[in-house]
Amino acid sequence: DSYLIEITAKVLAHNDARAGRPLVDLILDKAGQKGTGKWSVMEAQNLAVPATAIEAAVSARILSSMKSERVRAEKSYALPIRKITPKSRAAYLRQLESGLYAAKIVAYAQGFAILQEASRQFRWELPLGTIASIWRAGCIIRSRFLDLITKAYGAKNQPDNLLMAASFRRMMSANQRALRQTVADAVLSGSPVPALSSALAHFDAYRQARGSANLIQAQRDYFGAHTFERIDLPGAHHEKWEP
Repeated sequence: DSYLIEITAKVLAHNDARAGRPLVDLILDKAGQKGTGKWSVMEAQNLAVPATAIEAAVSARILSSMKSERVRAEKSYALPIRKITPKSRAAYLRQLESGLYAAKIVAYAQGFAILQEASRQFRWELPLGTIASIWRAGCIIRSRFLDLITKAYGAKNQPDNLLMAASFRRMMSANQRALRQTVADAVLSGSPVPALSSALAHFDAYRQARGSANLIQAQRDYFGAHTFERIDLPGAHHEKWEP
């Protein structure tokens, strides 16, 4: 939301006094990390909670640290980067802002899903609304819609997931198209946007009542006899796939 955009604008506009050019252009493109992202991803996996946007962000940082290998890969492939030339710069910036907003909603939904499941499994009875209000007061992930999260988890009927809260459904419905266009533009231009694309894939998978896991289950039963459930019969089933 506006907090992240404000920081980004300030960073991009900051000039290095010695070089007389934007400082961000002089910073080595190797992201560091203190381990909190890795820990979050590990706990999400242990709790069986999909946190794809968070996982993508952690992986992107790790990939960025492989600087020398990436330099060799660029020379090896020598693929062009197609420059995006929007008709209206202002309109495109609004699209990017809207797309980022949608992706952040998914990321927050995944983060709170981790807390929600941990609270359930370990019987912590975490006050998620209170946690959101504490973050709003000064955490690095503070944003204005933490107030909406506080309200969502403070309601009588708490949502199974933030994506199911009425206010977040409205926001995702209004911004998901911009996220789609932003991801599509990035893919066609050859620009990696792992967290944005992972957030979009999670949203699309979450909102589909019937997905493609039936094919996965059939494959698992074929090569490993892991069995599967049917929609027309109860219990676990195994098929003799070969004569």
